[in-house]
Amino acid sequence: MNNIKKIYLVLLIAVFFIPYNNAQQQVHIPWPSLADSPWPVLRGDMQGTGRSRYVGPRTNNVIWRQDMPLGIFHGPVVGYNDDLFVGTRAVLWDGFNYFYSLDKDGENIWTFVTEGGRANLAGATIANDGTIYFSSLGATSGAEVLYALNPDGTLKWVNDRFGYGFFTRHISVGKNNYLYLPFLDTLYILEPENGNIIDSVNIPYISETEIVFSVGGDTIFYISGRLFTQDPKAINAATINGEILWSVEFDSHNWGTPVVDNNNRVYVYGSEDYANLFLYCINPDGTNNWKYQLDTNERYENYSSPTIDGNGNIIFQSSSPDSGYITSLDYNGILNWKTTLGHFYEDGAFISHGLVCDAEGKIYCGSSLGLTTNFWCLDKDGKILWKLDLEGYEYDTSPAIGSDGTLYIGTHIDGLFQNHIRNLIAIRDTGATIVENDNIIDEYNLSQNYPNPFNPVTTIRYSIPESGEVTITVYDILGRIVGTLVGDFKQNGNYEVTFNANDLSSGVYIYRITATNNGRILFTDSKHMILLR
Repeated sequence: MNNIKKIYLVLLIAVFFIPYNNAQQQVHIPWPSLADSPWPVLRGDMQGTGRSRYVGPRTNNVIWRQDMPLGIFHGPVVGYNDDLFVGTRAVLWDGFNYFYSLDKDGENIWTFVTEGGRANLAGATIANDGTIYFSSLGATSGAEVLYALNPDGTLKWVNDRFGYGFFTRHISVGKNNYLYLPFLDTLYILEPENGNIIDSVNIPYISETEIVFSVGGDTIFYISGRLFTQDPKAINAATINGEILWSVEFDSHNWGTPVVDNNNRVYVYGSEDYANLFLYCINPDGTNNWKYQLDTNERYENYSSPTIDGNGNIIFQSSSPDSGYITSLDYNGILNWKTTLGHFYEDGAFISHGLVCDAEGKIYCGSSLGLTTNFWCLDKDGKILWKLDLEGYEYDTSPAIGSDGTLYIGTHIDGLFQNHIRNLIAIRDTGATIVENDNIIDEYNLSQNYPNPFNPVTTIRYSIPESGEVTITVYDILGRIVGTLVGDFKQNGNYEVTFNANDLSSGVYIYRITATNNGRILFTDSKHMILLR
């Protein structure tokens, strides 16, 4: 009888905690090798979705600007405690350069001095143990250095094997903790403890950009064919050991990060010929699901990438000689809306970086070129909510959103300018971050607790668009209730609740929200959190 009870309990827990997910719904994929922080890599996750779990600002209220004299090419990313990590853009000729850690108020925590005076080309990646991976051009001409730093900014290891030309938005880390780096027709796999190469696979024409992964972490997706060359162009899938599974060939493509959704569909820009440019949706087996053709005279830029929101809408950018556009497609590739940002050059509506969306579906992007340069926020229906003057600085990265809703923007002028000012920008809505009665809320959301891991107090945020009864219950890993955090009627709005686990032991716990109205379940979701003493 006891065995039957145990089997029943296991089945009950398995059914109870498997989140409901239809084809359109997109959720955050836990990635055990990454920091469980608001934005551990430049595109937010190892699927390159550009989707934040947090709600970003609805207004362009700048709470601070920080001078980063050598500019910012990629970043910042956000690690544990909402600390920021960012490298430099400009070249120094005196043999050194910098990589920074700052707190969420923009104050310096530590500065790491690199071996060479060249720029930090690759965006940082924060591992689950707090290790910071980034790269910069080294002191030796044509050499690039891959760094691993400890959380306190001290050097963990360095690998100078990878030469000039490594251009990537982030250092790719598999669920197995190994680092995946494409360089000179070879995929290198590195061990995280000391940076040693444990395997190398010859892959002709592999582009020196970041690798993205399937949801399960057992498949990698990468671009082959370097820009501005006659290399054959393709999007490819391979096992994590580098064995090629399939390739989809194009006449041309860009160097933007491919996006992988929860169903392992891959989204990438490509063309059949010079006149026919598309955004492609590729099935997990390499067959074409759909392709959306850009209008006549429109093009995609070299480093642009789409983003996919929680409802499965795919949002991407394009430009013409006259205008820059943001376009939203539904999960089947059907047009939702198309918004014009302004003139391609006069308004800086030239977007050559990956888009980002937040938990509400708002979209963020900035000028990579223009007579004037700006940063935009659009709502999920394509309405421009706000625009911020970037004061002539260029934007070539993707913004980060912290757990308190702060949006971080890093800008630069060029690689030789060494006197940047006001170029690291933090934006957050005025007043209380949590609004008890906010009619703008139109989607349910349960955010990941912060901090996580925690000891012993953590905060959970949630949003409800429709008034009703709300319960939030905490369970241990066996499905036993260890606490009820919320259990009453709530008006529509954003909320937060604190969980104190002072009486509990270390381990994994699950918190679950259920919203009902007159007995009808409107929303339910659950997430894991880690108590670490």
